[in-house]
Amino acid sequence: MRKISNSEKQVIIILLKHSTLKVEIPEMVIQLKDEKMGSISFDIDQNQSRNERIVSGNFMDDDGILVDFELTIDKQGNLFELDLWKVDFNQLVSFPKENEIEITFPTLVSSQINRN
Repeated sequence: MRKISNSEKQVIIILLKHSTLKVEIPEMVIQLKDEKMGSISFDIDQNQSRNERIVSGNFMDDDGILVDFELTIDKQGNLFELDLWKVDFNQLVSFPKENEIEITFPTLVSSQINRN
């Protein structure tokens, strides 16, 4: 367990802009064992499970390798994981800036449907 980094928190703030959910970003996280691709869990007590994806997409890491991501919540509606998958399985070089992120879910259409 460790304190969430500023860069992790900033990415989550950016991703949450694409969701209608209002959730608290925990201060403590667990680094997942994913070959240092950067995935973190907010399930400190490790007694929850993934319920649903709230936002996903991709970005190019600074070394030019594609990184897919998914931000999920648990059954109580709390953040569960920020799952990162670098397609070459190497270590994440850096988190992206807002303009470098491509959101693939929710799409504009599904976002509009959910709000009506």
